[in-house]
Amino acid sequence: MILNKTPLGEYFMAVGGNPEAARIAGVPVKLTELAAYMISDLMATFAAMILIGRLGAAEPTLGTLWELYAIAAAAIGGASLMGGRSSIFECAIGAVILGTFRNGLTLMNVQAIYQLLATGIIIIVAMLIDKLTSG
Repeated sequence: MILNKTPLGEYFMAVGGNPEAARIAGVPVKLTELAAYMISDLMATFAAMILIGRLGAAEPTLGTLWELYAIAAAAIGGASLMGGRSSIFECAIGAVILGTFRNGLTLMNVQAIYQLLATGIIIIVAMLIDKLTSG
């Protein structure tokens, strides 16, 4: 809803799709990028506070490679990795699918390095599907 029904969301989609075209269309590209980074940092801060609350301690290396899983979840959910097309609901569905997939691999005692490899393959396949379907 935020991405599709607010000016800031439309700016995010425009800048994500093609920053130069967005600039020509009158979108304040630098301010939009700044807003995206600020919102991302704020959400990361909230997530870190929740994680610290759950663990009872701060571990600086705990989130290592979580960005890979975030990219994979967005790709599985149908977000274009080239920018300009996304849905928060679809990304949430992608996160559920990826979480189920990772849980299944863990229950089958698959080593962590092979889980990372499988996640990387999922991202590559999602990119290929995106490239083929977008023309």
